[in-house]
Amino acid sequence: MEAYIQFALYALLLLGVSLAAAYLPMAKRLKDSQLHLLIALAAGIFLGLLLFMLLPEAIEECEHGDIDTHNAMMAVALGFLVIMIINVILKEKHKATCGCECHGELHGHRLTSMSSFIGLAIHAACDGLALAAMFMAGEEVGLMATIGLCIHKFVELFSLSSTMLLSDLGKKRSLRMLGAFSLITPAAGAIFFALFRDMEVEGTLGLPLAFAAGTLMYVTMCDMIPESFHRIKQEKVALALLIVGVAVMLAVALLFPHEH
Repeated sequence: MEAYIQFALYALLLLGVSLAAAYLPMAKRLKDSQLHLLIALAAGIFLGLLLFMLLPEAIEECEHGDIDTHNAMMAVALGFLVIMIINVILKEKHKATCGCECHGELHGHRLTSMSSFIGLAIHAACDGLALAAMFMAGEEVGLMATIGLCIHKFVELFSLSSTMLLSDLGKKRSLRMLGAFSLITPAAGAIFFALFRDMEVEGTLGLPLAFAAGTLMYVTMCDMIPESFHRIKQEKVALALLIVGVAVMLAVALLFPHEH
């Protein structure tokens, strides 16, 4: 029972950080040019998160589970393609609903926000699995995993919230969606922890993490980076901020290396 209470406290901490990060970009209304620069910074952070943390962790977990690297890359490709297919379906559904062919700026932003939301939701569920697994590996490992995920979720929710500001979803609806999104990782973690608490988990996370990396890859490469350079006049500033975001995540990865 004590382990469940401790896990619940960690999950609540993660939820609180996620909700705070989701609200922060919406606390003050920013100009369109400022929002696009914010997206550039967020895109750099996501790119660094993908390259310096998530992909290396997925490959390392696959190695622990004797899973061939080629199979890990297939899982990455599958995650990427699943979100791409979902994005195409969303566009077709939107076209059939509104009857337009132009897909103007607000339409495009809304579709970008929704595909990002779906891709990151899958990624968030995998985060819940990782949290449960690391907590089952020991209390100290669970604490470090929670701290790492708090940083991870702050970046994720801040970035997703920033993209939603550009859409026509509206502030109230965006906040409801972000609130639901914030619950995914703690809820998934609680379910996995309850179901698999006594199971040996070393090496079993490789393919789920690789799949999650693929979903994050699509969101970063196909949604956030193109949106970052949407304003031609501020391309240089956007590039500088993207590099800053990558550098921040490199620093975090070097300062807080993950150890099995």
